[in-house]
Amino acid sequence: MNPVAPVQTLRASSRLLCAAFAFVAFQSAGSAFAQRINGQVLAAGAPVVGSTITLWAEGSGAPTQLGQTRSDTDGRFILTANGRGAMLYLVAKGGRPAANRAVGDNPAIALITILGSKPPAKAVVNEMTTVASVWTHHQFIDGAAIKGNPLGLKIAAGNVPSFVDLQSGGWGSTIQDPLNSSQTPTMANFATLADALSGCSAQVTPDACTKLFAAATPPAGAEPSDTLTAAESIARYPWYQPGRVFALLEAFYPIPQGKTMRPVPYMPYLNYSPSAWVLPLKFDGGGYRAGGKAMFGITILRTVQLNRPSTLALL
Repeated sequence: MNPVAPVQTLRASSRLLCAAFAFVAFQSAGSAFAQRINGQVLAAGAPVVGSTITLWAEGSGAPTQLGQTRSDTDGRFILTANGRGAMLYLVAKGGRPAANRAVGDNPAIALITILGSKPPAKAVVNEMTTVASVWTHHQFIDGAAIKGNPLGLKIAAGNVPSFVDLQSGGWGSTIQDPLNSSQTPTMANFATLADALSGCSAQVTPDACTKLFAAATPPAGAEPSDTLTAAESIARYPWYQPGRVFALLEAFYPIPQGKTMRPVPYMPYLNYSPSAWVLPLKFDGGGYRAGGKAMFGITILRTVQLNRPSTLALL
């Protein structure tokens, strides 16, 4: 019997065992980064059936597609995020809006939600998340592609929850606080924009999308082709003829006879056209306050001492 053979067999078994442990560890590490996202696509407050939802990872180069699925009859979908700390976002395209059962598939529907590096277990994609995502990322977004420097993308994604709750698709915490809900027109600007996109998504009139694209056409460049590119165009040129988008409220949601309010999906809406489609937010807390009357000064004291040079003391 060769005494070396058992040693070689033991070494081979050890290598196989180490490889097995390494494989299990790799699988466990991969699953640790994977996160299941339960989502829902909504348009005008109702589900979008059969919409194509794509999960993307943004970065300094072209975004990477991580998964794709379709929404069910309730607009719901499930995707697994395995971006390993990347900045993630969802894009929903097409589908049949349940808000208007008289229409079929609407290819002009294109909605987006920026999830960030730590996506919630539940996420909604709707017009509200689209406005929040586009206005915070307008310098990084082109169609459905988002790319830019990592720090800029991180800051932009961190601002999205200030406008919208990713899990419900409703209002975020900051935009609802007393500084913004009552002291700025941001909520009304925001909701009016979401209402304009909703008119096309739900096709409240046969020519709703045509009217939205015409109102959102930039001073230079092509006419938008879906709700996402329409939002991007308005965000890039917020000063350009804002009254055109505001006029969509009357075109899409005229006040019914005997009523005083427009039947819009999102409230509050504007009663007059803004000077520009900007969404400023006020923040409070921490730091130095009421510094308008504060003074900072330097007093120079000269002390003459015997046989010593003059000394300057700064107070």
